[in-house]
Amino acid sequence: MAINLTHVRRFGCRFWQCQRGTVVVVFSLLLPILAMGAVGVAEMTEVMLAKAKLQGNVDAAALQGAGEYGVDQSAATAERARLYADGSAASLRLRWTIVSTASVDAASRAVTVHQTAHRASFFGSLLPPGGWNLQASATAIRTARKPLCVLGSQGGTRTSIKLQGNSAITASDCLVHSNSNMTAGMSTILSAGEARASGGASGPIRPDPVTDAPSAPDPFAAMKIEVPLLCDTFSLSLGSSTTYLKPGLHCGVISLFGTANIVLAPGDHYFAGPSLTIGGNATISGTDVVMIFKVTTAQFTGSAALQLEGRKSGPYAGFVLIADRSYTGDIEISTSNARKLIGTVYLPNANLSVNGNNSKVADQSPWTVVVARTIQTQGGANLTINSNYAGSSVPVPAGVGPPKDQPVRLAQ
Repeated sequence: MAINLTHVRRFGCRFWQCQRGTVVVVFSLLLPILAMGAVGVAEMTEVMLAKAKLQGNVDAAALQGAGEYGVDQSAATAERARLYADGSAASLRLRWTIVSTASVDAASRAVTVHQTAHRASFFGSLLPPGGWNLQASATAIRTARKPLCVLGSQGGTRTSIKLQGNSAITASDCLVHSNSNMTAGMSTILSAGEARASGGASGPIRPDPVTDAPSAPDPFAAMKIEVPLLCDTFSLSLGSSTTYLKPGLHCGVISLFGTANIVLAPGDHYFAGPSLTIGGNATISGTDVVMIFKVTTAQFTGSAALQLEGRKSGPYAGFVLIADRSYTGDIEISTSNARKLIGTVYLPNANLSVNGNNSKVADQSPWTVVVARTIQTQGGANLTINSNYAGSSVPVPAGVGPPKDQPVRLAQ
């Protein structure tokens, strides 16, 4: 049987025309669906980018707020964190309505920032119903502050750090903390990296102090201070020459005046007499030493020179002057030449009084820490607290000095 090719070609053309019409119809039906899919993909991409942007905003704002927490715990810190987040969202406002909030939790030293975003979705906000609603939040915690270098540990309603006359305390890179009030006379200046008072604060204190702050615990409350029972040396009264003093318990009245010199051998030196007086142009010096006082009065006066570098090992490593816990008197430094005190001055139940006429105390030390019941400066004295902790081989005791953790971190 012969096949008519002409009929085949005509049938094929009719079939193709039919199929082409079907494809056009199907494509025209699918086109809105494909368009909606493309729009949906674009929409979801934008939403995910906006969500990521919100989270970045609140993370950065919370960290910023927690960083300022060490200086200002008031509502102003929360407001600055909120404004920081709000400003970071400027690029989103072309299409989104943004609302930012922030709060501070003083108990946990945390700053929380929350941000929401809303805009209509396509198709009259049918998908999703009501439009797009996004939110993000972050909490950052202040885990460390400036290193603690000066602590007036006496609590209550009295003043544990007090500046009078034309005196100054200069602690530019560390924390000065009073467990009660902190007062500076109008002709004085207290300069600190941070200044805090558990009570009130008044006078020229820079930066502006944080008041009503939580009390700072005594970082050395658990340290044992044990004075030997047997005396190794007895009363000394020297007006000239040089005397080398071995470690041990030094009893009786000890008085240096004139041009006398005492050189302390490395070790622990306990002073348990009724008085210790270093005056005139006398000098007391020592490396790898600590002076531990259990006396009625201890005074460094006149032009006496203190050149002391604290202990490098043993139970008192990192300390240069210590008062026994039973000693409730004053340690008076009124000399104009007490410029080298490398280490920690720890007077748990005693008072540190710094006086003098344009005298500088501890300014030639890489670092010094003072923890005393009260700290008072008078006259023209300048108590200088440096914080170059790596600048000396004297170790910094745990609880003061450089922080061991990150200043701020995100908690969530």
